[in-house]
Amino acid sequence: MSTPYTTLERFLEHWDGVRMVTLKLLESFTEHDLNYRLVEDWRSVGELFHHIGGHQFYACRGALLGRWEPEPGEPDANWNAHRARVVGSKEALRGWLVGVQGLVRSWAESAGEGRLEDFRPDNPWHEGMRGWLLLQHAYQDEVHHRGELYAIARLLDREVPEVFAVEHPDYWEPRKWK
Repeated sequence: MSTPYTTLERFLEHWDGVRMVTLKLLESFTEHDLNYRLVEDWRSVGELFHHIGGHQFYACRGALLGRWEPEPGEPDANWNAHRARVVGSKEALRGWLVGVQGLVRSWAESAGEGRLEDFRPDNPWHEGMRGWLLLQHAYQDEVHHRGELYAIARLLDREVPEVFAVEHPDYWEPRKWK
């Protein structure tokens, strides 16, 4: 599967780099920080990290598998209960984010050839979006919320990682010119 710009594998590898930086950012926060809210009615730090995984889980399952409704036992069968179990622990949030990234790779392997190229009229947001656009939507949501988390970390005087995976030689060097 490909677009004029990339292959699915290359896109997912790039997303792995984005996720790696997101996970490094998670480590910048203390367990206590996970309850911090910049504004009273906004998501807490832990809820923002949970949302990144949740949005990816939902959008990618729909785009890649064509299934928007949860099955029993899936996190979105009861988002509130899942969120409550995860948001207070860096270890649980890390597991959630790593697990979702793995699921996306698994779903991508089982997706039909035209799944991303074709229009996905079955999605709940907009009729007629291509599968690629749905993946981009989830990717961009992560980058957007990670930006909020960087701002919060800096306000809390936390040391943050470099923003781009390319600035992390441990990630970048094995992939250079691939």
